[in-house]
Amino acid sequence: MSGRPLHGWEQRLRGRLQRFDLEAEAKNLREERAWQEGRRNAITLRKGEGMNVVLLVMKQGDRLEEHAAPGPISLSVREGRIRFIAGEEVAEAGPESLLTCEAGLRHTVEALSDAVCVLTIAAPAGGA
Repeated sequence: MSGRPLHGWEQRLRGRLQRFDLEAEAKNLREERAWQEGRRNAITLRKGEGMNVVLLVMKQGDRLEEHAAPGPISLSVREGRIRFIAGEEVAEAGPESLLTCEAGLRHTVEALSDAVCVLTIAAPAGGA
């Protein structure tokens, strides 16, 4: 990171120490148009230095179609229930559950009820 001061969204996404009120952030996401129109919504809380953190709110029945992340991920369920499908493996998770998977593993996420999740994506091994 350069020595120049951060401004605007950069300041929000980066910092030596960051603290987030996840309940307030989820409430804000639910007040936005995307959620009101029946779609999932998300906000990136931290980005860079080998780790991205995203807060995701999903409506019951919503589905993130099969995809893969370039680095290992963790998915922490804060509210609701989700189903995580990776090949033949299926895991259901509820509040205070944490799922992890390796880089490049193709997976699908389904919301079994309205859900709030924290997704952390690490940089691939040897990556930035």
